[in-house]
Amino acid sequence: MRQFFIRFQILLASIFLLITFVMLGSLAARYNRRWDFTREKMFSLAEPTAEALAKMQPDPVEILAFYPHDDPAKGYFEMFLKQCALHHPGLKYQFYDPDRVPGLARQFQVKDFYTLIIQYQGRHEKILRPTEESFTNALVRLISPKKFQICFVTGHEEAAMDSSERGGLAQFRQGLENASYRFNEIVLSRDKVPDSCEVAVVAGPHYDLRPDERALLKSVFEGGRGVFLMLDPMDPGQGKTFQDFLEAFGVLLGEDVIVDKMTRVAGGDVLMPLVSRYVIGHPITKNFEEPTLYPVVRSVQPSIETLPGLEAVPLALSNSESWAETDLPAMEKGETAFEVGEDLAGPIAIGVALEKQGGGRMVVMGDSDFLTNAYISLSGNRAFGQRILQWLAKDDRTVVIAPRQPDFKPLYLDGFQRTVFLSVILAGFPALFFLISAVGVFWRRRSL
Repeated sequence: MRQFFIRFQILLASIFLLITFVMLGSLAARYNRRWDFTREKMFSLAEPTAEALAKMQPDPVEILAFYPHDDPAKGYFEMFLKQCALHHPGLKYQFYDPDRVPGLARQFQVKDFYTLIIQYQGRHEKILRPTEESFTNALVRLISPKKFQICFVTGHEEAAMDSSERGGLAQFRQGLENASYRFNEIVLSRDKVPDSCEVAVVAGPHYDLRPDERALLKSVFEGGRGVFLMLDPMDPGQGKTFQDFLEAFGVLLGEDVIVDKMTRVAGGDVLMPLVSRYVIGHPITKNFEEPTLYPVVRSVQPSIETLPGLEAVPLALSNSESWAETDLPAMEKGETAFEVGEDLAGPIAIGVALEKQGGGRMVVMGDSDFLTNAYISLSGNRAFGQRILQWLAKDDRTVVIAPRQPDFKPLYLDGFQRTVFLSVILAGFPALFFLISAVGVFWRRRSL
C-alpha cells in the first residue's frame, strides 16, 4: 500500500510538472520577451526602428530575404528579424536562395545576393546588403511614401543615368529608384529645369557650360531647390567657367589632382585617395564612418571669406599625407612629387555642401567617377552618394542610426582596492560559505 501511494505521488508530481511546463511554454509563446543587459544595448533594436515598426501596426509586413542557402550572414540577419517581429506581431519573413527560385527573383528584379524586399500596404521597398539603418529608412519610406524628381543634365558628355557601362550611373539610379526617386534627363538650353525637379545633377561634364545654362542652375539654387555638381579634373585652361561660377558662391575649385601615396598601402592607386575623414556636424556626414574612394579627384574647398546668407561646409577630407598636385603635365608623365609653395598639403577637402538662407542647397564634388558603375560598390561610395541626394532633395524620411560598438572599460584598482578585493575573494567568500553551512547544520540538528 505504501508503495502505491509513493508511486501515486510521483505520478501526480509528474502531471503537475508537465502542466507547469505546458503553461510556461504557452505563456512564453504568447508573451515573448527578452532583456538586453549590455551597457550599449548591443542586442536590442535601435529606437527609430522600434518606433517605425510600431507605426506600421496593425497592417501586416511581409519580408522576402534573398540570401545564399548556407551563408552565416543569413542566421545573423534572421536574429535581427526575430527582434523586429517582437515589435510587430504582423511581421512575417521568409528566406530564399535566388538560384533556387529564379521565377520569384525575376518577379522582384533581384539580381544580387543579400537583397531584401519589404512589402507593406501594397507597396514595396528593395534593399541591397541591408543594415539596420537602411532597413529602418525603408520602413520610414513605406510609412510616408513620397516621390522625388531628379533631373540629370546632358549635352556636355556627362555620365548617363541609364547607362550600364563602366562610366554610367545606372546602378546609382536604380538604388535611388527603390527609395521612391524618379529620374529624367534634361538639356538645359531646351528643357530649362522643370519645376517638378527637386534636384538638378551635373555629373562629370567634359565641356564648359554656357552663360544661360549657368544662370539656370543659379536660379534653381536661389529658388530653394538642390544642385549637385560633380566636376572631374580638366586639362589646364579648361573649366574656367565652373571656377568662376562657384567662386561667386564661396567655393574654390582647384586646378589640381589629389595624390595619396597611402592608398598604395591598401593596394590602390596613388590617384584614387581613400577618404575616411568627414565633417561630423553636417547632416550628410553625421555618423557616417565608411571610407570612400575617388578615382582622380580635384580639390573643392570653401573660400576663406564667408558670404552673407551662405553656409559652406567641407564634407570629405583626404588624409594628412596627401597633397594637391598642380603640375598636371608632369603628373601625366608619372612624375609626382610634393613641391613646397606650389602644391597644397593635406588634408584637403574634395567636396563642399552649400546652403542658402531660404532653402537652396548645393553640393560640389571634385569627382564623378565614384558614383559610376565601376566604383559605386567600393566601400561607402553608394551610401555617401545617396546621402547627398537625400539632403539636396530635402528628404526628411532619412533616419541615422549610429553603429553600436562594445565600450571597453578596463577595471583599474589601486593598492588599497586590490587588498580589499583579494580579502573578499580569499577570506570573505569562504567565511560567508562557512557561516551559511553552520546555520544550516544548526537548524537541521535543532529540528531533530
